[in-house]
Amino acid sequence: MVPDTVKKKMQSTLERMREKPGFSNRRGQMLMFAEVAKTIHGVYQAEHEQHRAIVIEGQTGAGKTLGYLLPAICSAQKLKKQVVVATANVALQQQIMNHDLPLLRKAGLQFEQAFVAGRGRYFCKRDAEAFATDSDTPDLLSDQESIKRSQQDRDVVEKLVRLYDSGKWNGLKDDYPGRGSLDKSWWSQINANRDTCSKRMCPYYNECAFFNARKDVRDADIVVTNHAMLYSDRLHVQHEMRLLPSAEDSILIFDEAHHVRDSFRSSLAATLNLADLSALDRNSGRLISHLKSLITGLQLSVGDMEELEKGMRDDIKGMTTASNHLLLSADVLLEGQSLSQYKKPLHRFERGQFPQSMLDTISEQLQPALDGLLQSTCRVLDKVKEKHEQAVADDSRLQNYLASCRNLQQQLQASLDACVILKAETNSKRGIAKWMLRHSANRVDVSLHATPLNVGTQFEREILSPSFATIFTSATLQTLGNFKSFSQQLSLHPKDGVQFLVVQSPFDYKRAECLTFSHLPEPNFKNEEQHTKAILQRFVSDLEPHRAALMLFASRRQMQAFADALPKSLQPDSLIQYSAPRDSLIREHKKRIDSGKRSLLIGCQSFSEGLDLPGDYLTFVGIAKLPFADISCPIAASESEFVQAQGLHPFSLIMLPDASRRLIQCVGRLMRSTECHGKVAIYDSRLQTKGYGRQLINCLPPMRHSVITEA
Repeated sequence: MVPDTVKKKMQSTLERMREKPGFSNRRGQMLMFAEVAKTIHGVYQAEHEQHRAIVIEGQTGAGKTLGYLLPAICSAQKLKKQVVVATANVALQQQIMNHDLPLLRKAGLQFEQAFVAGRGRYFCKRDAEAFATDSDTPDLLSDQESIKRSQQDRDVVEKLVRLYDSGKWNGLKDDYPGRGSLDKSWWSQINANRDTCSKRMCPYYNECAFFNARKDVRDADIVVTNHAMLYSDRLHVQHEMRLLPSAEDSILIFDEAHHVRDSFRSSLAATLNLADLSALDRNSGRLISHLKSLITGLQLSVGDMEELEKGMRDDIKGMTTASNHLLLSADVLLEGQSLSQYKKPLHRFERGQFPQSMLDTISEQLQPALDGLLQSTCRVLDKVKEKHEQAVADDSRLQNYLASCRNLQQQLQASLDACVILKAETNSKRGIAKWMLRHSANRVDVSLHATPLNVGTQFEREILSPSFATIFTSATLQTLGNFKSFSQQLSLHPKDGVQFLVVQSPFDYKRAECLTFSHLPEPNFKNEEQHTKAILQRFVSDLEPHRAALMLFASRRQMQAFADALPKSLQPDSLIQYSAPRDSLIREHKKRIDSGKRSLLIGCQSFSEGLDLPGDYLTFVGIAKLPFADISCPIAASESEFVQAQGLHPFSLIMLPDASRRLIQCVGRLMRSTECHGKVAIYDSRLQTKGYGRQLINCLPPMRHSVITEA
């Protein structure tokens, strides 16, 4: 059972929270407190079951964040474990750190907290000082033109150094207190790159932003991070360089868990960038020169220097020859496709099969060349590691040469890893999406991609099983009214000790109405222009009684066509995604509503998540069409192909469940608080004309439903 000390600590914290104005008891939240605590303490874990895990759909307004934070922190302190909360975006991380955790602390719960981002989001004082003084850059694999530093940029970075030294900034990019953001082209030259880090040998080790964050993590009861950082730390980082607590000491919580399968896939994906190989060829002379300077400066014993240099030049030549062969294949496979703002030329390899000529080029030419370069590079790095790291730490020029060498090692290893998965065979148990993409008009700007499809077994092995306990939660985890799709994606099964729970929303959905239409043109690609015109005709009248509206589209192309065709009377009121940063658009939207004006947000699928506009900030939501996966997406297309090859039906197994979840998210933008009210209009006639339409409607929140049958 859950220990009495944990129950008492939770109860006393809740009693103090109830004393605060605005706090309300939520029945579902109380249920979540109990079930999370029971799961962590192994109440449901039978002797033969592997996991302490629970999947919770905490619907909008259920209070799921507090629902997992309070029992997890109290339980972790009793069990001497650490809570790790992984979210999908920065906004929720900041909400947890700046709002939810302070509420618990004000209620008397004592704990330490830490925030962890990827290394690239931390400031490196050593590299920043080198940048500000225009010293040699560690990014020696880049073209000289791309690393030019203007005096203005150097002045800004010098101010960052002073800000950090004064203690007014902790060195985390997201916490920068100045105006604007640090999303600048030069940030990659002053961040905490693991390949340029000299660790304890660095003169700034004791004041390093990244290593200070590691110290904070060691002392924290709860650590907040993101999905990608968690996977990177668990799968790709050497043990001594990991930021997060060990798996066996972690109570792991996945918030926004509907992203877990896709984010885990992304962590296992591989990219072979031919433009990077071309850049390596162009800068090979400078690279080898710096490598030789490192060898001579440290008097490294690496054998015949001329032989080493010749071997590297031969391998670079072989790499370039292989890369050119792959580019010739790209010219053929991408022929006739034009580059536009909505679409990049793409070729998907059906059933994950490369042409034999490309396989031969990768196996017989590219891999041996990359492997030869990697061995030469490691030969030098191993000698440095033996006894010369202190000498490097005392010489900034040698630090840059070493950084160049480590950058090369990292790039070569990533390219070799990509070759392995690109060549891997697919079969009935192992599906891999493979495709080629041209990014710009530059002929060499081509990349080859590979992403594994069925990752549930690996997720269970690498993430779920090692963790002490795991909680998955989101507002939308069920699809078509059950957890089947989510559990299959991640190999989560009741027989292994995994629990499933739905916490209902407390909102009164009868305050909202959902309109569907039976007479509008079916929204396929052939009818897109006609469908857009029909939406516009309905939208103008549907919008009339509302000042705050959101219009959601499944494609940027249709979104832009709709925005361009808006009546002149509505154009000044519209705020269109991609015209400005998302946060700026939302601030402007609220400002207009506060001043009594009308405001219309127009966006794509990303506006259907994390957009919280309660009350009068949003009273109308329009949805252009059902959010089925884009069939031009190579991962979605390959997954359908993989399922079909097994004699199954991809529409019913993948496309329909995913569309159901996304549609619930879109509709859910309207009801964000107990005061919310208004109307949702779904301009897709398939809800009324197709057999699956009733399934999708039945899974929507219980709003009043009206069907429009004529214009």
